[in-house]
Amino acid sequence: MIHSAIHGARHDITCVLHTHTPAGMAVSALDCGLLPLNQTAMRFAGSVGYHDFEGVAVDLDERQRLVDDLGDNDVMILRNHGLLTVGVTVAEAFVNMLRLERACQTQLLTMSAGVSLRMPPQSVIDRTFQQLRRQPSPDKNGRFPPHGEREWPALLRLLDERDASYKN
Repeated sequence: MIHSAIHGARHDITCVLHTHTPAGMAVSALDCGLLPLNQTAMRFAGSVGYHDFEGVAVDLDERQRLVDDLGDNDVMILRNHGLLTVGVTVAEAFVNMLRLERACQTQLLTMSAGVSLRMPPQSVIDRTFQQLRRQPSPDKNGRFPPHGEREWPALLRLLDERDASYKN
């Protein structure tokens, strides 16, 4: 139901990923949500959708609220539930999820230290977000490829080395 809602409304994307990882579920249960504590999290600063938990996502009337809460963002935190990312390609959605998951893990590690959090100035957060909204450097043709395009071939090579049976 979650995937079909997003695919039905966001014709600019071809992939929706949704996970229930421990770190993603933990951050989804925090009132503060995802904090811009580090460069990885700042990639999403100001562009994270949040959807409040309504129970198991099986009711069709929740679809429009999911779509509205995602808006034109590439990532959404489903409160008390998990993470969701979208992309024009599978590579983009996957790299968005990889980075969002890493940001959640890092936030939990930082918060577990039990000391005051050092938040960067808002101007630095905003600047970093603008720098990372797209690839920070152009390719050899001067174009800024979508997130994941550069990383995807290397990730597939790593997967091939680990276990190429996914190809079957």
